[in-house]
Amino acid sequence: RGSRSPYAAPPAVPRSETRESAMAASVPSYAQLEAGRELDAEESEPRPRRSRLVLGASALAGFAALAFVALRRPASAPQRADVAAAEGKMGLLAMADAMANGLTASAKVIEDAKQVYPDMQEALKAVEAPSEGLKEAIGKLNGTSKLVNVSQLESLSVHELLHPKAENRHDGNPCPDDEELHMGLCYKKCALLTEGIYTIRTTAWSCCHDEPCSFFNSKFVHSLLPCEGFDVSGSKEGEGCPHFPGSCMENEEFSLGICYKKCALLTNNTFPYRSGADTCCRYNNHFACMDALNVNSSMAFNVGGGLGDKTEATPGKAHGPIPALTEA
Repeated sequence: RGSRSPYAAPPAVPRSETRESAMAASVPSYAQLEAGRELDAEESEPRPRRSRLVLGASALAGFAALAFVALRRPASAPQRADVAAAEGKMGLLAMADAMANGLTASAKVIEDAKQVYPDMQEALKAVEAPSEGLKEAIGKLNGTSKLVNVSQLESLSVHELLHPKAENRHDGNPCPDDEELHMGLCYKKCALLTEGIYTIRTTAWSCCHDEPCSFFNSKFVHSLLPCEGFDVSGSKEGEGCPHFPGSCMENEEFSLGICYKKCALLTNNTFPYRSGADTCCRYNNHFACMDALNVNSSMAFNVGGGLGDKTEATPGKAHGPIPALTEA
């Protein structure tokens, strides 16, 4: 009992002593605190110095890199130039796209035209058929051309030009013998237009059988075009438009109420019909005279019958009707 067994429990320590010992062990001593401060000062002293060195080196490297790039890279174009170039590229692309679309549309039109071409040919043939017949009929008018004896008319004297043998100059009619006066103009006689049935002219488009004239004893021939129907001059005057009293010389002809030297004389019977002040035609047909091959135009055609005879009584220029030729 006096000896202590190895398996025996250690002697109990009071609880208060154990807690105080543990707290004392966990609190560092003054010496330890001083030693830790010195160690922290030694470790923390070089850190700010290294940081400053690293930052300075980084800044120098950055400036060097920027200087190298600035020296090696050419100056870039202004931003406006870049925008203009971009707009130009976009414009070229748009133009190319429009051209492509245009070519596509043109190709489609050509294909459509190929499909309808046979139908167009048939339609043109149908339109040309009547005109071809009319051309054939006009071509047969050569024998009806107003041909004249050129040498005889060119040899007429001034007296013969001013005193036509075929005209009655003492009948009280200021118009040529185949015409009559109405409202200041000379018209073809109603007796000639109606074969002697309606002999009294009442208007430019109507003739009366006997007086008193009325709607029931008159004949009306009205045309939408002037100088047609009863509204015409005499046959010797070309059955054109009515004109003022008087007539043209024998080597002249009427055209719209003006006297010109005959186209047959001016063109040696090749273009005997006058279709304008300076134009002569092969045929007495308005449609035929629209063809350039059937007409001959020259300022030399715009003359009177007295050209070159040096006489004032026989005008050398185009002129109005001469009253002395119809009534002395």
